[in-house]
Formats: sequence, structure tokens, C-alpha cells
Amino acid sequence: MEILRYVFLVFHLFGFAALLGGLFFQLRGKDPVTGSYMLSSAVVQLVTGAGLIWTRISLDLPVVHAKMGVKLALDVLVAVTALVGMRNKQPWAFYAVGAFTAAAAIVAVAWN
Repeated sequence: MEILRYVFLVFHLFGFAALLGGLFFQLRGKDPVTGSYMLSSAVVQLVTGAGLIWTRISLDLPVVHAKMGVKLALDVLVAVTALVGMRNKQPWAFYAVGAFTAAAAIVAVAWN
């Protein structure tokens, strides 16, 4: 079960890296758009984040439920905003995905 927790953690970080890397790459262009990579990365983050919570509970490791709830809510916001931006080609959605991703990273690092 410990190995599964690390697998979830690594893929969770891969999802974050894909989101943030894609955001910075899109910022180089004149008109940044929300792409399908954002939606797939957000779904990876959502699924692996839920898997991380499950494995921590299964291993009787300490879990701050408020923090995990906020992180999951931010991951859902990222996924929904990416979907809306992809479907409607709204420019605000691109920046909202970036803001929600940054907020999720801040919560993950700063909240003890």
C-alpha cells in the first residue's frame, strides 16, 4: 500500500507539472487558450489526489481533512474551469486555471 501511495504522489506531481508547464508554454503566444492537456492534467490531479487521501487513511497516516477538502475543491475547480474554457474558448478560463492551480500548490505547501 505504501508503494501505491508513492505512485499516486508521483502522478499527482506529474499532473501539476503538466498543468503549470502548459500554462507557461501557452503564455508565450499572443492568444493563450485552454487546451485539452489542461483538462486531462486536471483530471489526473483530481483522481490521484483522491487516491492519496484514500491511501493515507488506509495506512493510518495523519490526514488533515480540512486541507484535503480544500485541495479537492480546488482540483474540481481547475477541472471544471478547464472544461468550460475548452468548450467556450473563453480567455478568462485560461487565467483562472492558472490561478486555481497556483492556489492548490500554495495550500499543499503552506498548510500544515
